[in-house]
Amino acid sequence: MEEPKSGAGAAYHYWSRRHYLVATGGIAALSGCLGGDGESTDGGGTTTAGATPTTMADDGEELPDGVSAEEFENGPVPEPYRTAVSLGGEQRNADELFAKGDVQFSEYDEALENDAHQPGRCCANCDDFVPDRNGDAFGACSAVQGYIDGADWCSVWEELPEPSVPEGLTESELPTAQVPAEYRTASSQGGEERDPDELNAQEAVQLMESVEAIADGLGQPGQSCGNCAEFVPDKNGDGWGACAKVEGYVAVEDWCSIWEHVTEEL
Repeated sequence: MEEPKSGAGAAYHYWSRRHYLVATGGIAALSGCLGGDGESTDGGGTTTAGATPTTMADDGEELPDGVSAEEFENGPVPEPYRTAVSLGGEQRNADELFAKGDVQFSEYDEALENDAHQPGRCCANCDDFVPDRNGDAFGACSAVQGYIDGADWCSVWEELPEPSVPEGLTESELPTAQVPAEYRTASSQGGEERDPDELNAQEAVQLMESVEAIADGLGQPGQSCGNCAEFVPDKNGDGWGACAKVEGYVAVEDWCSIWEHVTEEL
């Protein structure tokens, strides 16, 4: 059984260059952690790349074309997600997943009424989230069954780790520093090539941590650099990424005002 992850009952505090949420409380024992009877990979759950959500569940949720409400809730998820690695580096194991009902899984607006939820937290800025990989507008989770929207939330939400300041730089230099060579003309996860001569300053696009941006009403639930079409993920193992539109070092848990959903480019 997968142990519940930190994330519930947390409080705000300030740390490093961003406002950070750190877990201070545990989660009560969850009875729905699955073993061998977890999310099956047999049949169903096939989603065509580029499909748009058209099917409606009983509660009005828009579902990917050809996916039943049962599959949406419990899986299996499409092949690209079944053993995928999350934003925080957690590999998904279909035999070690929680049922949504056992982790208070809900949409962001509903989560606001939950005492365990902290403002700004959503799946898109969670360590366990696997962003959209096939253009159907949904992702998955390395800890929870079924299809996941970036604007959802659950009680095993876990903060993404803050990358260390790279050697030779100071924290104040990160927003304007030249990124390593492998990022300078790299393609983003949405296929946009980075041009070092055509980049926005981080200050100009209000770059900040996603949790903070959503809590303050600047960003919308479900938005983070991790699921932005312009983001260039970590290429050298230092935990930092870059952006095809913004200068300097950018972390997966960040957000800015020119955010674009990766689905738009898949």
